Amino acid sequence: MNILHLDEQTGWRGGEQQASWLIQGTAAKGHKLWIAGKANSPFLNSDHGGAALERVVAPFWNEVDPVTIWKLAQLCMHEQIDIIHAHSSHTHMIAALVGILASRPSVVVSRRVSFPPKTDFINRWKYRTPDRILAVSQKVADVLRDYGLSEEQVVRVYSSIDVERLNVEPADRSEFGIPEDVPLLFNAGALVGHKDQATLLNAVAGLRDRVPAFHLLIAGEGTLRASLENQITSLELEDCVTLAGHREDVPQWMRAADCYVSSSWSEGLGTSVLEALACKTPVVAAEAGGIPEMVRPGESGYLVPNKNPEALADAIAACLESPDEALSMAVAGQQRVLEVFSTERMVEDTLAQYHALVAERLGLTA
Repeated sequence: MNILHLDEQTGWRGGEQQASWLIQGTAAKGHKLWIAGKANSPFLNSDHGGAALERVVAPFWNEVDPVTIWKLAQLCMHEQIDIIHAHSSHTHMIAALVGILASRPSVVVSRRVSFPPKTDFINRWKYRTPDRILAVSQKVADVLRDYGLSEEQVVRVYSSIDVERLNVEPADRSEFGIPEDVPLLFNAGALVGHKDQATLLNAVAGLRDRVPAFHLLIAGEGTLRASLENQITSLELEDCVTLAGHREDVPQWMRAADCYVSSSWSEGLGTSVLEALACKTPVVAAEAGGIPEMVRPGESGYLVPNKNPEALADAIAACLESPDEALSMAVAGQQRVLEVFSTERMVEDTLAQYHALVAERLGLTA
């Protein structure tokens, strides 16, 4: 197949990483690939694991940029592109318009967030036009079906993690002065509203009367840093909470942690939780997006209602007070991650949808 991937983002986040793993996996199976993005963007400049591909620079000024749409439509017609796969919200609309203009390609869109789309006429057209929308969790798929999309159009294809990336030694706690005998709680995520570290800090404040000693390390940067610093001060948590900033060694800290805590109230899937389970680290998580599809209470971790610091504190305390039980659940969680959320599975499930769309276009399905 001839496949064109679109991503106009100027940064590198989870969506770009998932697209890169997909590119690598499909290239390894012999498919011919093109990637289109903004000049000098990480997506366009990445070597994508050495995958053989053609790079296309386009302005991507907005969702209906005529220059980008015309350029990509010409490419699709000239190169006989079979699949256009849009990996971001803005490229979703562009892919839909290119697909109409070029006639031949089937349009695939990845949906990575769990909130419903807007209900105006343009958005309804935008979401009904792609041939397939690949939802990164069952929660995302359910939201889109409640929005009015069909069972055939919306398909769940779980995001994946790179297990090899997690095969590392634990971080050295002495970097932050954390003793080896003190339970370490770890949270990784941007310091933004939906990650809800504010609720996590409130939970930790309530934990101090129950757990004699512990340390919370939060890895991430964002617009709420100052607000969280003020909250730490007001709750007098300076001695047991560290905002570590952006870290490139998140897997090492997941390995070092006694408990990974996710406080998010909105996620598409929640790959940081997947990574923690893959590291066999016990997980306490608030319900958000696809996290209940990974963290099953009493089976693979502790799951609590979101925005509930008391419930979060109770679950963290249970995790630290019953380490053998917590580890047993983490082992079960690790096995589920390796079976269901592997990169190989994500590539195969995506390719299955590509092949189905090509067969439909050629009239090869019953």
